[in-house]
Amino acid sequence: MKYSIFYLIKGEVGKYRQKLVKEVGPKFGERYVLESKLPAHITLKVPFEIDNIKEVEKILSEFVKNHKPSKINIVGFSHFRRFVAFLKFEFSKSALHIQREMINDIKKIKGIEINKFDKKWNPHSTISYGNTKESFDGIWNYLKKLDKPKFELMFDNITIMKKSGKYWRVYKEFKLI
Repeated sequence: MKYSIFYLIKGEVGKYRQKLVKEVGPKFGERYVLESKLPAHITLKVPFEIDNIKEVEKILSEFVKNHKPSKINIVGFSHFRRFVAFLKFEFSKSALHIQREMINDIKKIKGIEINKFDKKWNPHSTISYGNTKESFDGIWNYLKKLDKPKFELMFDNITIMKKSGKYWRVYKEFKLI
């Protein structure tokens, strides 16, 4: 089975991100993010294949007991290579530490590969993909005209997502305490 590990963005920030997805995608003919039906999130561990998820569940269950929620700030918009536009996050040192420690614990599980994106992590929440330079330029120019978003939220969950058919679904959520 295919899984991934997310931080789910909830509340006001989740609603703000979803509003942007609903505005930007259709406006510029880039509906992929909207149609993927993924909840607002930041990927903590890129997708991986594993037959028995129970060991991952056990590690995360213990992991969250030893970590407290940490601050995250949204500091604006950014992009990857004129392709992906996203909300840019600034993680506190303790929040960054949580992701690194979680990856170190998970890599002990036989069969789970640690990807270069897991190690060189760039926390973001995708708003839209621009499949052409023209659509990306339109998306980016639109976002640049918006007021710079400023939100503070808490990194308070680690959530296993499971791929079911073509969609990702919440499999199990763990709360940082």
